[in-house]
Amino acid sequence: MKKWLSMFTVTALLMSGVVGCAGGEEAKPGSTPAGKPAGGEKTTIKLMQFKVEITDKVKAMAADYMAQNPNVVIEAQVTSDYDTLLKTRFASGDAPDVFMTKAFTDITDWSDKLADLSNEPWMSKVSPSAVQGMTVNGKKLGFPVAFEGYGFIYNKDLFAKAGIDKVPTTLTELKQVNEKLKAANIPSYSEAYKEWWVLGQHLFNLPYAYEKDPVAMITKINKGEAKVNDVANMNGFFDVLDMTVKYGKGAESVGVSYDNQVSDFSSGKTAMMQQGVWTIDSIMKINPNIKMGMFAIPLNDTAADTKMPVGVPGYYVINKNAKNLEESKKFLNWIHDNGQKYLVDSFKLIPAFTDLKTTPELGPLAADLSSYVEKNQTIPWAHTLWPSGSNQEFAKPLQAYVGGQMNKEQTLAEVQKIWKDRVKK
Repeated sequence: MKKWLSMFTVTALLMSGVVGCAGGEEAKPGSTPAGKPAGGEKTTIKLMQFKVEITDKVKAMAADYMAQNPNVVIEAQVTSDYDTLLKTRFASGDAPDVFMTKAFTDITDWSDKLADLSNEPWMSKVSPSAVQGMTVNGKKLGFPVAFEGYGFIYNKDLFAKAGIDKVPTTLTELKQVNEKLKAANIPSYSEAYKEWWVLGQHLFNLPYAYEKDPVAMITKINKGEAKVNDVANMNGFFDVLDMTVKYGKGAESVGVSYDNQVSDFSSGKTAMMQQGVWTIDSIMKINPNIKMGMFAIPLNDTAADTKMPVGVPGYYVINKNAKNLEESKKFLNWIHDNGQKYLVDSFKLIPAFTDLKTTPELGPLAADLSSYVEKNQTIPWAHTLWPSGSNQEFAKPLQAYVGGQMNKEQTLAEVQKIWKDRVKK
């Protein structure tokens, strides 16, 4: 998640194959892209995106599109303050044609300005898990760029050493796994509870995501019609949290950083860690020979309920008032038609389309996530529905619980207070 914090603190990105933004400078909207021939009518697609880590690869894709469509120029802008600039450009009359939004709340906030993409030719190929986050009032408004997911990443060799021959699918089985590891003198965890997002966002997301209707439950909490301790699997969440402390670093977990967590797991000091597919590069740099996998975190003893949180970090959307609306749609259609080449092989992303396939080069974590997606065993990133800013605040009482300063009842009471205060803001 460290790699993709753009899902939560949006940093921005994109440079087309003809608009350079070297040195962090912003491309000026309306400027003539380098290499554009003088004279002649050209269709310009104004594009904004916030995925910085694939800048060069997106540049190459844009260049390919323009080479195949010589009458089109893709003009892009990069900034470190994506949300603010996006609003400014709409307000100033220089709105982009194609831009990126996040799921649920973000795409809903922009929905009155977005084109309905429900009938686009690629929409039938969107994975079911990607649909809910971009659907507003029955209209499908987004093009999902990729999937990300998280769970317990585990060391297969250490599991085998402890006599564990299958991953747990229930809370009881997870307890048994921890006991077997303990008997083999293998620490289960070194959880990065120093980081607010590991505890207050990812792990705490689970009980809400496991609700039969997460949107309805969170709406009830927002309206004061339900409380956080009414969430069905909240006790299961605390059971898992207790296990990560008991079979891990204990109260010292609140001092463990993300880097420490990944290092301990990668070097074989711990058998598991609660993280996601974004950790693959960091793990492989430390231990390229590690054999690992990832499984969904159970919160109860019904195996069928155990699913993996999978989300789309960003959707392409189209401004419904775009001057070049049809050309913008054509561009997205082209990206899908060439998705295996660009989204998967070049960008190294986990595809959110059923006709695009995860490749071995994406690694074992991507393979396991894709298995859950293919079986439709996924739950949403429900934290995107929480009141703005609450995820960071939730981490504080949860850290106090891990440290022994609060009991469960006190922790939930503080979470409830934070939630209520945030709804008012």
